[in-house]
Formats: sequence, C-alpha cells, structure tokens
Amino acid sequence: MTTLSLALAEALKRRYPSVAISPGAGFVPMLDLDKGEISSTAAIEVARALRGDALRIAHEVVSDLAPQVPGTWNVVSGYMILSDTPPHILREESRLRGEIFTSGKKAHGPRTIVCLVPDATSPVYARLRLIACCASQALLAVAFEGGCRLGFAPDSPRIVSTQDEVIALVVDAVERCFRSEGEVRLACDAPQETQHREMPMTVWTSHHYHDRLSREAKRAFVESRNAGTSFLRIPPDGWLLSRDRVLSELLSSASLEKVVRRLSGRESWLRWAHHMASSIPSGDLDPAVSLYDECASPRWTLQVLSQRIAQLVKPLTPDDERELLERVVSLPARDRGLSLRALFLPALTARAVREGEVLAWSTVAEQFAARAHATLNAPHYRAALISGDPFGELLQINAGLVLGIVGILPAITEG
Repeated sequence: MTTLSLALAEALKRRYPSVAISPGAGFVPMLDLDKGEISSTAAIEVARALRGDALRIAHEVVSDLAPQVPGTWNVVSGYMILSDTPPHILREESRLRGEIFTSGKKAHGPRTIVCLVPDATSPVYARLRLIACCASQALLAVAFEGGCRLGFAPDSPRIVSTQDEVIALVVDAVERCFRSEGEVRLACDAPQETQHREMPMTVWTSHHYHDRLSREAKRAFVESRNAGTSFLRIPPDGWLLSRDRVLSELLSSASLEKVVRRLSGRESWLRWAHHMASSIPSGDLDPAVSLYDECASPRWTLQVLSQRIAQLVKPLTPDDERELLERVVSLPARDRGLSLRALFLPALTARAVREGEVLAWSTVAEQFAARAHATLNAPHYRAALISGDPFGELLQINAGLVLGIVGILPAITEG
C-alpha cells in the first residue's frame, strides 16, 4: 500500500469506521491536469453511505492527509485533489505498463466488450462513433492483454487476439450501418452476459437507444453495474457541435460512406477508428481532409512521435523503464505537464481497457503527443541536443518523452 493510500485508509477508519469504500474511490491520476494531479472520490462514497455532506467530509479527511502528504490540497465538489505532488509520492503512485497488465492477463480469461449498435433512432455518424469507441477499447485490449471477446449487435461476441480480427468485425459493423440505414429494431435487449463474470463486461450504446431498452434490460444493467460486473458507456455527442460550420452535409450517410469506401488495408482502418473515437472535431470527417494523415488520426501523430524519439535514444529494455521513471518524477517545472502525462499514461490506459474510458484515454494521449512534439520543436531543446550529450533538465525531458511513448507503444505499432 502506498503512502497516500495508507494515509487515506487510516483517516477513513478513524473518522468513519462503519463505511467501506470501493477500490475505485482511492487516489487515481486526474485527466485534466489544470485542475490537479491526483484525486479521490472517497468522501463522496462516504457521504452517499451516511447521507452526509460530501464537501464537509472531504475537508475533514484532507485535514488528516495534509500533515502526512505534503503538496497543495484542494476540495472540489467532494473530490479530494492533490497538486504539486512530491517526487516520492509520484514514484509510489506511478506504475509501469508491465506491472499493470501482466498479472491481470494471467489471472483471468478475455474480457467482453459489446456495442449495442443503435437503429435508425440514431444517425449514421453516431453509430460509427460508437463502433469506433468500442473498437478502440478492443484494440487496446488486444495490445495490452492479448485479446478480448468483441461483438457488435446484433452479432454475438467473438474472441479476437489480433488487430486484423478486430478490424474485420469493425468493417462488418460499418457495412451494416450503410446497408440498413433505416432499420428499426423494436426489441432492444441488453446482452445476456452481464452477470457472474470474473471481469466486468463493457457495453457501448447511445442515449436514445438505451432509453428504448425494456425495463427488465435496464434493471439488469443497474444490477450488474452495482455488482461490479459491467460498465455501461454512452459517449456524448457534443463533439458534433465543435465547429461553427454546417455539418449536416458532411455528416450525411452518403458523405460518410464516401470516406469509408476509400479506406484500404489495416492501417487506414486503424487510423479511422482512433480518429472517430478521438476529440478531433467532427468537421474533419469532411472527405477533403479526413484521409490526410496529419488530420485524420491521433494514431498517426503518436507514430510520428515514436519515430522522432527513436532517433534520439537507444533501444530500451524493461530495466531502462524503471530508470526513466526515477528521472521523470523529478519533474522540471517547465515540462511538468508533459512529465505527468508520461507517468500517468499506463494507469489511464488500464482504465480504458478495463472500464471503457476510451474517450479520456484518447484525449490524454493527444495532449501528450501535442506537448511532446512542441517540446521537440522548441529552440532551447534543439540547441541543447546540437551542443552534445543531454544533461540536467534536458535529460529529464528526454526521460519523460521516452517513458510516455514506451507506455503506449503496443497501441500504435503495426503488428
């Protein structure tokens, strides 16, 4: 147990001995680093159990934590948030890719990921977005856990262990969207595998389609979520309004089909899937721009970043990753945001695989790539590289760049 976890457990036991919090309420890396670095929802769970005030409970617990864990503490809507985290705490809270995924892969069979693809109640672009989100989670599961059971309704889930097998199911699901654009399925049943599984199943669908589920199906979802046997993911469609332009024509079925028909080969489909599950504005689905590499996919950006980093450093071994971690936790102030994203990427990748937090993972990976490219292009960085061997702050920056890309490398390789 880490210093932070132990301090939290002791504070809760002393103040609220009758309440047991879930493992997910412990401290985890924050997605938005502008709001903080590590946060916990334990106070919210305690308030829910005792029907108390989450804000008051959070302040009480933080008053116990602050003397033991230095840094900047803040409470927002019941969330206990730590910033300016000391290096020794970051070292304890950061875990490398191999530490996160190896034991889980051996202990359980493949997880199940299902997409309840909507009918005509949702437009084609929303269906494609869902398919891509589900596919992205499956691709991450294949890369980091060796496989999963993947299904796009109305087809049953199948075991997939390669990118090609995932893409084959994606292509079939996308083709079905265009073949049966006006399909109306009056019977909307939830998957029958939401109960009694060793690993929680993830189910993707839309708001409109979920609203049409039967009472029995909705009740099954609620019960399975409460039991921890399933996650229900319903991505928002706010991304469709992200540009001040008329998107109706660009997002029409005919326009989208023109883009899809031009996809050829595994890599183009992989880039399309990651693009559709990213935070990139939907206007980039315009056939005039969506098929250009630099516009189409975070996957391309990360691949280019990997190539640029490979030109700077020698090939890495697992032992090198531990050495990199020790350097990165020092966190030079100018590049703290980049270093934190590098430290937290493995944990956020695990959440994407296990809980379907694909949209959050995509956003963090995009932010890491953007800051990393900006760092590589910075005049002071280029000048330091030209002057000779890296040292001091530059050595720490190099470590952050390499550690970040190593943490997600399986997700962007071609195999």
